[in-house]
Amino acid sequence: MNIPVPKILVVDDEIENLNAIERAVRGKFEMKGVQSPQLALTEIVKEQFHIVVSDLRMPGMLGTELLAEVAKKRPLVSRIILSGHTDTQDMLNAINRAEIYRYITKPWDNQELLTVLNQAARHHLLLSENQRLIQELMELNDSLELRVNERTVELKQANEKLNELAMTDSLTKVLSRRAIFNRFNEEIDRATRYHRPLVVAMLDVDHFKKFNDAEGHVLGDEALKKIAQNLSANLRKSDAVGRYGGEEFMLVLPETKIQSAKEIADRLRVGIERMSFQGQKEEAFLTVSIGLAAFPEFGKSAEELLQVADHSLFVAKERGRNQIVCEKPHGSFFIKV
Repeated sequence: MNIPVPKILVVDDEIENLNAIERAVRGKFEMKGVQSPQLALTEIVKEQFHIVVSDLRMPGMLGTELLAEVAKKRPLVSRIILSGHTDTQDMLNAINRAEIYRYITKPWDNQELLTVLNQAARHHLLLSENQRLIQELMELNDSLELRVNERTVELKQANEKLNELAMTDSLTKVLSRRAIFNRFNEEIDRATRYHRPLVVAMLDVDHFKKFNDAEGHVLGDEALKKIAQNLSANLRKSDAVGRYGGEEFMLVLPETKIQSAKEIADRLRVGIERMSFQGQKEEAFLTVSIGLAAFPEFGKSAEELLQVADHSLFVAKERGRNQIVCEKPHGSFFIKV
């Protein structure tokens, strides 16, 4: 299924951002840019758009509030939040409210922006096809049993594709951000109910921007795919890995105490350290830094645990990278390479 030229509405109170996105999508998307949520709501009634991209923080209305209104008026439109704010709570709210399709941080990478917009256009198309098939099924009568069966198969295939698109990161094939958050919350609920241990890990590829700038996006993408494959292959079946964003991955380790998680994380770190990556002129090597947080010692909610894991990752970077840190306010352990 192809659409000739996807139409996108971009809402941002800064004209520089609108101009930058327009340059990035020129020739690939038909874009209209507005500088206020009120204008966006007027445009969404007047025109049919495949995608709406909204800044998170704008005068008079949050982007999540705007996209919630867009969802009421145009439920099939793919909705994307664009923001320079990376606060954990803001991010969780942006993903969960109004069924946000994706969250893109500022400053964005144009190639990643185009990839997400292409996925969002296909997401819109699959939703439209899903609705069309449902409508046709409702109109069919009993005399068209064979045709109903055929359409049911098509509907199932459309739903499977839609689910796969939403749950899987298109580049690395690990869980998407939304999917790994859902899994994380499910495991927290289970750990709380049965009083079981749980560890979350934030893993970031060291100096990836430098590698990406030197070798190019194609080789950078290949490196991320290779790292994701290595993580998936070396985790247990009960564990989960998802792409948190850019070169950062999130790992959920159920039934795991912090000491075991430390050993698992160090095994992953060493495995990636020993991998070679194809460069334009010679092979290259990459390392990762990892921050850990354990349930319930460091927190009992997703927000609390992610804050500790994010902080631990930051400390690992500050201490020289290629290492694992698990730090809480009154103490820490630190693994030095």
